[in-house]
Amino acid sequence: MKIQMCDDCFKKEYSSFPTEKDWLDFDLELTKKLGNGEMRYTEFKADGKRDKDDGEYFYECLTCEQIWKMKDPDYSFRGYFLKV
Repeated sequence: MKIQMCDDCFKKEYSSFPTEKDWLDFDLELTKKLGNGEMRYTEFKADGKRDKDDGEYFYECLTCEQIWKMKDPDYSFRGYFLKV
């Protein structure tokens, strides 16, 4: 059973990353959480498009077990980081 999000987890969802700085700040925070053992990468699900090698990345908070899905920004598509 999942508990409420904890201090090791992210405090909010990102429906998009409006600027490159927003993305870079988020990416640094995610990298730190992975390095500190607060979160872990769980899987990658390809989107099934033949001409692209992209899809969603899934992460899990190791304290509260919240699952998150992320899609990297790509040009005009601004990406996201959302609870599952």
